Amino acid sequence: MADVLVVGYGNDLRSDDGAGRWVADRIEELDIAGVEVRSVAQLTPELAVAISGRRLVVLVDASVDTEELTVSDIDPSKGSGVMSHHGDPGTVIAMAASVGTLPARAVLVSIPATDLGLGFSMSYTTAAAAELAVATIADIVLA
Repeated sequence: MADVLVVGYGNDLRSDDGAGRWVADRIEELDIAGVEVRSVAQLTPELAVAISGRRLVVLVDASVDTEELTVSDIDPSKGSGVMSHHGDPGTVIAMAASVGTLPARAVLVSIPATDLGLGFSMSYTTAAAAELAVATIADIVLA
């Protein structure tokens, strides 16, 4: 098992919402030793198994709640505790303890999103932030 797991998630049929998956694909292309990458539509309970025991987990998502690229630590105790159809970062990280151990560190990389309409291309602002996210994540995992 790789020390680091990067999970990009979102709906790549909804313009900017696919930014997390786009970033995951670019990180995969970098082929960084010790880094496993997953691209998923949403956070689900099944990810807890993949998250458990990692040194670092990086979740990447588009967000309408930020105007610039942000990186924040994920506190598993701040999750909603509810995982029905999909879940929030804190909850999916916390679930790792039920199948093994929590990762040593977990971070959320949030990419600003403004266009969530149907489409395959990202807005200029989101695309620029996604490019920056790739470099930022590479720096984090190589630190």
